[in-house]
Amino acid sequence: MNQPECGTCKVPLLETEYGTLVCGYCGIEDFRHVLYHHSCMHTYCVPIHSTTTYTRLKRFKKYLNRSSMSQSKNSVPRATWDYLMQNAPYTGPRDIVRTLKKAPKTVKKKCYDSLPLLVHSLCPDIHVPRLSENEKYRAIQLFMVLDRAYKNGEPFVSYLFALEYILKLIERDDVLNYLNKISCSKRRRAYTGRLNRIFSSKNQEAV
Repeated sequence: MNQPECGTCKVPLLETEYGTLVCGYCGIEDFRHVLYHHSCMHTYCVPIHSTTTYTRLKRFKKYLNRSSMSQSKNSVPRATWDYLMQNAPYTGPRDIVRTLKKAPKTVKKKCYDSLPLLVHSLCPDIHVPRLSENEKYRAIQLFMVLDRAYKNGEPFVSYLFALEYILKLIERDDVLNYLNKISCSKRRRAYTGRLNRIFSSKNQEAV
């Protein structure tokens, strides 16, 4: 059976571990696939698939999508929402981050990577910028250049810093105000030097 494509992005859909098809770029999910006989072991059986393989690209896509609010509100735990609502109102993203840093142990997931969604929901007067699908595609292509450069087993760059750096490359600095960033100046200098070398003009020609 030919792998169906996303009607919007025109890229092959990926099969999830529970039998649906999802677009890796825009996140649209097709639940009809779970009803096909070939996606199940037998009648009335939940589809069984091998565990999804971890890749750097998948993790980067998660951060990239969340930078553009391509996620459900349910991806942020109820305890986190309740805590933030109890301490409202907020003046902007930095105010929300400061509040999250003071959260009690009962708030197990602070969801800093969901900051754009938090600002959009808790600061209705603030317009949070979003990335277009074309910009997401360009960001992913640049990350693939970065991923290929780390091939000698050395520790990988911070995904948050990689996202920040790549957003600058595609000239979407406006998004950076709504992202949580690493604050260690030593790490930032080291990462900047390494990524500057990777994204030289020679490497960018391959994108």
